[in-house]
Parts: sequence; structure tokens; C-alpha cells
Amino acid sequence: MSELSAALASALARDVYRLVDVGRIEDALDRLNFSYGRIMDLRHECVLPVKTGGPGIIKSRTAFGFCTFGKGIYQGHAFIVLRGTKFLGDWLTNINVGVSRSSYGQAVHDGFHQAFKSTRPKIKPFIASLSSHGVHSVHCIGHSVGGGMATMCAEYVKASTTYSPYLYTFGAPRVGLQSFADMLSSNIGSDRIYRVYHQTDIVPCVPFWPFVHAPTYLCDSYDYFQPSPGVFASAKWHDVSLYVQTVGTQKWTALRKKRHVCKDPSNVLNWLNKEGPVNFSAANLEWLDKAINYVLSRCLGGVGNTVTSAFSSTFTLMDQLAYILKKGIDLSKGVSGLILSLIRKIMKILGMNSTLEKADATFAFIRSIFQKLAHRVSAYCQQVLDNVLVGGRSY
Repeated sequence: MSELSAALASALARDVYRLVDVGRIEDALDRLNFSYGRIMDLRHECVLPVKTGGPGIIKSRTAFGFCTFGKGIYQGHAFIVLRGTKFLGDWLTNINVGVSRSSYGQAVHDGFHQAFKSTRPKIKPFIASLSSHGVHSVHCIGHSVGGGMATMCAEYVKASTTYSPYLYTFGAPRVGLQSFADMLSSNIGSDRIYRVYHQTDIVPCVPFWPFVHAPTYLCDSYDYFQPSPGVFASAKWHDVSLYVQTVGTQKWTALRKKRHVCKDPSNVLNWLNKEGPVNFSAANLEWLDKAINYVLSRCLGGVGNTVTSAFSSTFTLMDQLAYILKKGIDLSKGVSGLILSLIRKIMKILGMNSTLEKADATFAFIRSIFQKLAHRVSAYCQQVLDNVLVGGRSY
């Protein structure tokens, strides 16, 4: 294995923000070379732009990351490092943004796809030159929405070359639907995906259903969940500096399996049927995400995983979700109670009166409940991104 240490990966995810923390690109590159000049050579042509709606050359506000080749002890390595940015966060938290097709033809969040396409003209020739530079290991790294972009980049590397890249993300959101996550996990290998996330970081909870994280395995050696103080989501624990602090000098093996409870189907069912109040927290949103997918799989034999191919283009994702659940209530006595429990749980999380009878669970009502939840999650996430990524900057 030629993976980077957790300390180096997290430090690069933090220090790429120097591209916008420093006034000029040249000054930012000087600072980056001061820190990393022994292992990589960063020049102006290494800087990755992202389209922000205006013409002109690369400026600090549009410098989205860098791609470069390693040297010294990292000779034979290639690095693609991407930062978080508030403007992409605006797309990320818009529940009306649809899906488009990734490099492997899988459904992904259109905001990520459009942003990645704007960086691809610079990334494509870099990727094409990997073998001529004697590269044996490719590393895609990012924090926050930069982690989402790094995920898109890792898929592109795999689709365009014979390389299986390593992917390192910190507090990253979800990028694609189940088919995308499954294919990414299979193609590059779950053991090459290092997804680190804090318990009280809400950004990994978005976009809302049906987007999921890669790798798609649950509660095994590929889980890099990290406990963080408190129960409620906090902007503080999305800060990249806190991710660097959490990682410290620990090895990847020490960062694994820190989850308190395995979210397997039996525990998800217990959580869903548990009586009593439930608060709006990142932990409960993660439980809810697993519960939604569990209920969908019980409804229509896993059709939730390929739902975008089952409806006309006039159906939004929320329409599709409400339609599936409504059909489940109408057609299956065995799962109708489970669906009602799911809706009641969401109503509790939203602070609503959770009294709900089968006759009240109309298509319009179910859709409205999920829209309210998505709006609340997205609004809270936007506050976090505004606090942490103002002007593209980290804390």
C-alpha cells in the first residue's frame, strides 16, 4: 500500500486554503512550497481554477486547488488537492438541484458535476501525463465540498486511466446516488477510501436522500467516524483545523471503528420503533438516513437504489420518495406500519405533533414532511458553510 499518512492528508486538506487566505497566488504558492517544497513542487500552472461566473485569468477567489507531482520521498506520487468553497455550498444545500451523469455514467449531484466539469480542462492533461512521470500512486484530497469534488476527481482518474486512486475526505458531503457510491467503492476499492467525519458535523448529512456516501460498506474496517463533543451539530466541528487536530499523529488503523453503535438493519429498526422524544441532531439525521433506505428496501425490494430510472423527468426526487412510500402504504400491509413509524419519527425530529393515521398519509402529506425536513437540514448546513467557508476560507 502507498497511501498517505492521515496527518499528511489532513494537513494538505487544510493548507490548500492558503490559495485564498493569501492575497496573491504567487504568495500562496511561496507559503505552500515553504511547507511542502521537499515533497512536491507547486507552481502557478499547478493551480486548479473553478468557474465562478466571470471571465478572466485565475485569481485568488477562483483558485480551487492544485495538482502536482511528488518528489523526494514522494517521487512517483501525484496529488490532487481541492478546497471547500461557499459558492458550491449554495448549490449543495438547494434541494431542487437535480442529478446528472458522472464519468462512469452514474447519477451524481448536478452542482458537483458542473463544478467538476469546469476544472476538468486543467485536470485532464495532468491525468494524461501520469505514466510519463513514473507515477504509481494518485491521491485525491479535500475538505468539505472540496471533499465532494475530490470524490468526483477520484472517479474520473479511475475512469480515464489504469490507476486506482486513493481518496481522502474530511467532513465531506454526499456526492451521488447508491449506484455511484457502489461503483466507486468497487472500482477503486473501499480500502482506498478514507472518509473522516465528526459526529457533530452536519455537512456529511447533505445532500438529502437519495444521496449516499462511499464506501458503501457499513460498520467495518472502512469507517472513519470520529466522536466529537455534544449531540447537536456545530459549525466548529466542520472546521478543517479541528479535523487536523482530531487526526493528530494517529495512524489510519487507530482512526477506524470509533462508532458507538453499529447502524445495521436490526439497530436501525430498533431506533425507528423507539418511543419518546428525538432531537434534531447530526447523529439522529444519520440514523434517519439509514432508516429511510431500510424502509425503501422493504417497500419495493430495493427500488429506492435505482429510483431515478423508474419515473418520468417531471418527478422530483422528493416526488419519487413520496410516491414509493405512499404505494408501500397502499399495497403492503406488512410495511405500512413501518412507513408510518418513519414518518412519525421525522415529525418528532421536526418538533411536530407526531399523531398520524394511515388515512392521513397522503402523497401530498408525505412529500411535505420530507420537504420540510430537507429544508431544515439544508438551511442549517448553509449556516455552517457560511460560518466556515466565507469567501472560500476555512477558520
